[in-house]
Amino acid sequence: MLKYLTITEAQEQLLDLPDDLKEDPIIITKYGKPVIAAISFEKYESLLETLEILSDKEFTQELQESIAQGERGETISWNDAKLKLGL
Repeated sequence: MLKYLTITEAQEQLLDLPDDLKEDPIIITKYGKPVIAAISFEKYESLLETLEILSDKEFTQELQESIAQGERGETISWNDAKLKLGL
């Protein structure tokens, strides 16, 4: 569940924030409006990696086509896939 803190609350809880961020992001507000989204460094790295992958247009198109094929039922068995890959 998303947690909201004022800037003052965030300052008061600064030493506890790393533990709190393991679960969910924290939105820090100023005058009642969100101004900062705090996330764990692990989630930050994961987001950067995801953005890098999704910025590859060729990969994204292939991924979308693969998802569409799966939704249409155009799949093969695991054994057939292993044979095709020579495993």
